[in-house]
Amino acid sequence: MVGCRSSGVLTASAIVSGERSKLISIHAQLTGADPTLVRIFDNTAASGKELARINLVTSKTDTIEFDMHGAIATVGLYIDIATGGSKGAAVSIEFS
Repeated sequence: MVGCRSSGVLTASAIVSGERSKLISIHAQLTGADPTLVRIFDNTAASGKELARINLVTSKTDTIEFDMHGAIATVGLYIDIATGGSKGAAVSIEFS
């Protein structure tokens, strides 16, 4: 059976995977009133190759899905969630 793993819903920056991974999709929802930047890196820290960038802004769409078509992360997957306020985003990453 073919399937994928999920990070679960994350609301803070974190290591999603510490090994080579295939990035399937990203789901992000704005949870506060402040614009929030979500970045996914091929790394175990917020540096190196950036695979995706999602800018969630209150005046635009507050929920978004990225289909990453199985992009390969050779080092790992790290999610960076940056906001100017106390609430930012709820994000899940599906990978294998």
